[in-house]
Amino acid sequence: MTHNILKLLSFRVSGQFAHFRKFYTNASSLSYLIPPRTVIMGMLASVLRYKRDSYYEVFCPEKFRTSAAVTPGTRIKKKMQSLNYLHPDYFKFLCKGTGKAKNMHGQCKLELLMPESKTIDYTIYVGVVADDFKKLLDDLETRIRHRDFGYGVYLGQRQFMADIDHIQSYPKELICFTESAEYTDSLCLQENGEPDMTDDRNLDTHIVVDQMPVHMENEKIVEKRKAKGDPGRMIHTVKRVLHEKSGKRIFGKFKNSYQIEDKIITFYEG
Repeated sequence: MTHNILKLLSFRVSGQFAHFRKFYTNASSLSYLIPPRTVIMGMLASVLRYKRDSYYEVFCPEKFRTSAAVTPGTRIKKKMQSLNYLHPDYFKFLCKGTGKAKNMHGQCKLELLMPESKTIDYTIYVGVVADDFKKLLDDLETRIRHRDFGYGVYLGQRQFMADIDHIQSYPKELICFTESAEYTDSLCLQENGEPDMTDDRNLDTHIVVDQMPVHMENEKIVEKRKAKGDPGRMIHTVKRVLHEKSGKRIFGKFKNSYQIEDKIITFYEG
C-alpha cells in the first residue's frame, strides 16, 4: 500500500441530528457515534452527483484515504425514538395495487444522535493516492468552496440535513507519513492503535471501539443482486475501529499515521 498522499482535504460537517445505522442491528436501529467510511463515501458521491450504488469502485480504498473525528468541543448524546414506517405490504399496495392494505404502519426503534448544545460537528479528512483521481478531489474541493452540494449532504439519513464548512486543502509537501506516533486526533483501526490507559493524559477520554463497514461490493455485484429482487447493497469489508467520543486526543502507540500541521491522522484504509 502506498503511503504517498498527493492531496488531502479536511472539512467540517454539522447538523442537528444524525443516525449512522450499525450494520449488525435488526429490530432496533442502533447508531455509530461517527460516520463510517461508507457514509463518508456517500456524502462525497452526493456532492459530485453520482447515482445511487454507482460510486463504490470510484472511491475504492486503494485510491482514497478517509478519516473522521468528532470535532473537539462537540458533545453528542443518544436518544431512542419510536418511528412509524410504512409496512411493506402497504407499500406494495400503494406502488403496485397488490397485497392487503390493512397493515399501514410498522414501528421501529431508532437511536438518534443529538447535540448537547448547538450542533453535531464532525471533522472529515479525504485524501487521494492515485494521480488519475486527483482531479476528482479538485472537483470536490471546488464544489464545496462554492457551496454546490449536488444532491445534498445528510448525516446518515435523508431527513437529517447537514452543512459543510471550514474546508482546508493540504498538498503532499505538508503531509508527512510516520510509521509510529504517540497520539492520534482521529479514528484509528484497532489493529493499528494501542491507547495507553496508564497515561494520565488519557484519564478524561472515553474511547469507543466498534465494528464498522469500510467498503461496499462493486456495482456489478449490486446490479446482479437487484436483478434477483433483493435491495442490492452488501458490505464488502468490515474493520474494528476506535475513536474518542468527543474528539479528544488519544495517547498511546499508533501505526501508519500522517502528520498534518499539529495533528496526527490515521485512516479507515489502514
